[in-house]
Amino acid sequence: MMPTKAVITVIVVASVVGLALLIERQAEAPGEVTAEQLFVSDLAGEPDKELNVQLNTFPPGSSVLWHVHPDAHEFDYVLEGTLTLLREGQNSRSLKQGEADYVAPNVIHRGLNLSRTQRAKVLTVRVKPKSAPLTTEVRP
Repeated sequence: MMPTKAVITVIVVASVVGLALLIERQAEAPGEVTAEQLFVSDLAGEPDKELNVQLNTFPPGSSVLWHVHPDAHEFDYVLEGTLTLLREGQNSRSLKQGEADYVAPNVIHRGLNLSRTQRAKVLTVRVKPKSAPLTTEVRP
């Protein structure tokens, strides 16, 4: 039988290793992308359309699902970090701070933050039909 001091040492070491692994796993788990609604307004001269502006924050390792913006034009401007933009049937495009991109209406796409350490912040402006949902999830 092991001495009591040795058993306690083994238990403490195993507990510390287990706790360290749990903390590491939680640190690696991506957070959820958040969208802060900044502005919504009717589009002058276009009674059936509106302007929608959001600030999207992508924690390290996070992404949004494949989706479309029905009949909407989307303009993305990266304020911080790097956003990888995927479009169905095309090569990915990495947008760094200060770069912008346009996503045409009904294009199946998704955004990802591939960084393990830095968040990405993206200002997104959409011109969309008032009657259409902002986003519709789809399969590529």
